Amino acid sequence: MDFLRRYFKVEALVTTLNRLPPLKTLVMDLIYPESVRKNHPYDRLSYSDLQAVTKNIPLVTRGSASYPLTPEKTKLTQIDPANFTPSITLSAADINRFKSLTGGQQQTLIDNNIDTLRRAVRKSTEAMAIQSITGKIQYDIRNADGTMDIYEVDFGEPKSINVDKKWNTSGTKAGDITASIGQINKSLQETSDGTDIVHLIKWDVYSALVNKAGDLQNSELIKVFPDHIQVGSAKFILCAPRYYSYKTKGFVDGIPDKSVVSIAKDDAFALFYCALDSIDANFASLPFFVNVVELLDPEGAKVIGQARPMTLPNVKAIRKTQVLE
Repeated sequence: MDFLRRYFKVEALVTTLNRLPPLKTLVMDLIYPESVRKNHPYDRLSYSDLQAVTKNIPLVTRGSASYPLTPEKTKLTQIDPANFTPSITLSAADINRFKSLTGGQQQTLIDNNIDTLRRAVRKSTEAMAIQSITGKIQYDIRNADGTMDIYEVDFGEPKSINVDKKWNTSGTKAGDITASIGQINKSLQETSDGTDIVHLIKWDVYSALVNKAGDLQNSELIKVFPDHIQVGSAKFILCAPRYYSYKTKGFVDGIPDKSVVSIAKDDAFALFYCALDSIDANFASLPFFVNVVELLDPEGAKVIGQARPMTLPNVKAIRKTQVLE
């Protein structure tokens, strides 16, 4: 097994991951980009790990106590992230054929296995990110006895906005749409100081805005692009993220029908990678780790990927708005 394990030492794994092409996922890259992804030294997250207040703070008189930067009160006290642990089994026959290859050919097969595992972890983390913008993570989890359950973390319900006029009703003008955007932005400003606001929409809202753009003589107000629509200074991103539910045996849409999900994405969103339950990884907090273990009956080996991510949304910087009838 030593000839296999050398491919999965931390240094070798890092080299392989750097060699593989970067993975892209819509919600993770948009709401939880690299700049807000952090390694966490512990296996759990606590209340103190939630993002501290980022708005301006008051002055303090000379000689008085400092002003504590603490997150606002929440019902969350501790989060125990579960593991993503995909695996690939290699039979003794697979390993026998592997040993007959050249070093470069062996590395190619190892790269392919690592790539398969990291893509599974990335897609799963993306699914968790999609759920998080609803304010609640309700993710499928397999128990030790093989039964399926739901892993849940409740961050709170994002506020919903009622616009004065739906965008697809007869007589709705461009001014009504911009007024709706003003309502959304004003509501966000009441609880968030974020300024980088994105509006996520599905095809139904996208189509309604395209129709409205076609009715306008002033095309500068509503501009249509393949992946988004610009209404004044507001950007509506065509975003139809979905994930597979093992409970319902079907796909779940991340954005509600007829609605806009507006997010001040620069206001205290974070993605933590917690310490792994892995002796081979030295219990380190890593975004992704792979090790190999020997199987005896039947003989072979199992290549196991592992990650413990947790997306932390700021529900005060999210608004849900139904804009279509």
